[in-house]
This record gives sequence, C-alpha cells and structure tokens, in this order.
Amino acid sequence: MSTDKVNVGFIGAGCFIEAHHLPTAHETDFIKIRAIADLNEKTLSAREKKYSPDYVTADYHKLLDDPETDLIVIGTRQDTHAQLIVEALDAGKWVWCEKPMCDTPEEEKMVIAAEKRAKGRLAIGFNRRFAPAVSKSMEVLRKLPRPWIVNYRLQTNDYYKNKTNDTFYHDRAHIIYEGCHMLDLASFIFGETPERVFMSGTDDENDIVILEYNDGSRFLLTITSQAGAPLLEKEMIEVFTKDGSISMRDFVDLRIRSIAGEKDHLFPPERCKYNPQILRWGYSFYEILRSRLVEPDAKISSGIVPVEAAFSEQPFTCELEKIAEAEKDAPWQERNIFCDKGWHDAFCHFAKACMEKTEPHTASGVDGKLANDLGFALLESKKQGIPLKFTQN
Repeated sequence: MSTDKVNVGFIGAGCFIEAHHLPTAHETDFIKIRAIADLNEKTLSAREKKYSPDYVTADYHKLLDDPETDLIVIGTRQDTHAQLIVEALDAGKWVWCEKPMCDTPEEEKMVIAAEKRAKGRLAIGFNRRFAPAVSKSMEVLRKLPRPWIVNYRLQTNDYYKNKTNDTFYHDRAHIIYEGCHMLDLASFIFGETPERVFMSGTDDENDIVILEYNDGSRFLLTITSQAGAPLLEKEMIEVFTKDGSISMRDFVDLRIRSIAGEKDHLFPPERCKYNPQILRWGYSFYEILRSRLVEPDAKISSGIVPVEAAFSEQPFTCELEKIAEAEKDAPWQERNIFCDKGWHDAFCHFAKACMEKTEPHTASGVDGKLANDLGFALLESKKQGIPLKFTQN
C-alpha cells in the first residue's frame, strides 16, 4: 500500500454511496478511488464518467483479488452485507460496510468469526458517532453525572422505505434497517448495554422504545415508519441531566442550557453551497430552505416563523426566494441538503487508519452485532407486549 494514499474499491455504487462516500473519496487527497463494482450498467457508466476510477466492473471478485485495493466499501442491499464482509475480510482487506451489518443472528456469527481472524479491520457505517453536533454533546455530557435521560425522535415517512411500496424494505423491520443507527448511538452515549428493553407500537411500525440502564439512565426512542411531516426535522435529540439540558435538531442546531461555560452551536450541512446564509440566518433558514428545495411541492404552513430572523424578516425572505428561484430547475441530487451526520469524518477516519495501520475508532463488527441484538430483542418485546431483560446472543 502507498504510504500517502489508500486505494478504495466500492462494491455497490447506488444513491447513498453516490451522495456521500464517493464524493468524500474523490475530494480527499489521501484517498484514491481504485475501482467501482456494480451490477447496474447505467450506474456503473455514470460513476466511471464522474469519478474516473482505475477500472469498473460488474464482478466484485475482481476488487477482492486486486492486490492494489486496500479498503473495500460495501454499499449493496443489506441481505448481501454479511457474505460480502466475510469475503472481503478473508481477502485481507479493510472493510467499511453500510448498516445494518446483517439480517440474522446466524449471519452475525459469520461476521464476528471473520472479524476475529482478519488482518484488516471492519467498520459498520454508524456515522452519527462522528457527527460534529454529537461530538460536542458528548464533550459536554462526559463532564456531567449520570443518570441521563436521552429522548430521541426519528420521523420517517420516506416513500421508498415504508411498507406501502414494493421495494427491498418491504417486510423488513424498521428498527433493524434504520433504527440500528439510534440503537448504536445509545450504546455509544452510555458506553454499556441496557438491563431491560421495551418496544410498543402499531403494525405499520410507528413505535416507542425504552432502554433501561442500571444507574437509572434511560434512552427513549420514538421511531415512525409511516407518520410524520417532511417539513419538520427528521431527527431530534434531547438530553436531560440534573445539571442541565441539551437539545439537537437535525444535527444542525445544538442548544445547551444551564451548563456552566457552554453555549449554543450551529453546525453547517455537508457540502452545501448555501452554508454562509444558513450560518448567518440560523436554523429557521436551514429548515425552510431545505423544505423549499427538497420538498418544493409540499405545503409550507404559514405558521412557520423564522424566529432567528424576526428582527429583519424582509432580507431573510428575499434570500430564500432568490435561492429557490435559482435552484428550481436543478436536478434533485443538486438541490438536496444533507445535515452533517458524520459521514465524511467517519469515513475519512477509517481510511486514514487503514493507510497508517492504526486502530480505528469507528463502530466495529461487535458494535454492529450489539445494535442488531438490541433490535431483535425489541421486536420480541413488541411481540410479547412486555419489557424484556436484555442478553446478547
């Protein structure tokens, strides 16, 4: 391996990988896109034209057999994750795999065994650990005594993920394929496993989760599958301690209350050319701008009042209208705005660890297993209608 670059091969180059990891690799001076593998010829052609890898292929085995490839990124459907992880680790590669790590306890055993015998390292794409807003929150929290009460709200009304569509996610548990992010973050925040778990909800997966820790700390998760409004922030986190409180809206707006020496923070979205305006006008500008660009046909309630801009409402509104007009004919991918959930920092950290042969601090296969096991236990709790003592498989 080169001492100043890490060669990365991508297995699967769909919408998510194209939105985050491919641009990161392309923009980072110590990362080289060695190869891209995908079964979709149109996708493969588009990625080759945009990123100019050394080669593209429909056969991912070429990447595993390539001695020049150091790190493999797995961005395929989740039912292929476990097998690809095992093959890539056994080929001597470092492996980044998007969540969830796998579908079943049997697959967990395969992955953990491969991780134990591997020369390389495995990272599961639990990027929220690296979100700047989370990093700052953890810096504050580590100074405060427990117990902590963490209230996490995830509203998802995504057309491609809910169960009314004939997609890959049909009949797959939301708490596993997306809730694993929140369950991993709970484990990261508290640094231990809960004593008891409970989930209650509806058949269409609008669920309430409670994780109970032995010191009285609690992690509460409201996770919807077919409920919510796209104009409200997708994720909201609140932390309550005896010494103060923290709230975080969409990883952009962080508010810290009654904690000595701390102040509020505004974190710019990832790769957004309108960050100067967002940082000037505040969270309300981000919220309305994102709504206008990402959901242009949605009705914006007249009740939305830009609090931060109340002192100068006219410039605020004019700026929004000017941007909306400039972007109205842009492709959806260019209009989208992603708040910074840590994708860039997590991926770059792992790639640099691969290059320098240092121990990464990303989520490992063991962490991926814990998130899955919590999800499996919560599904059983919901089935039985009672809280359950948590024990890992």
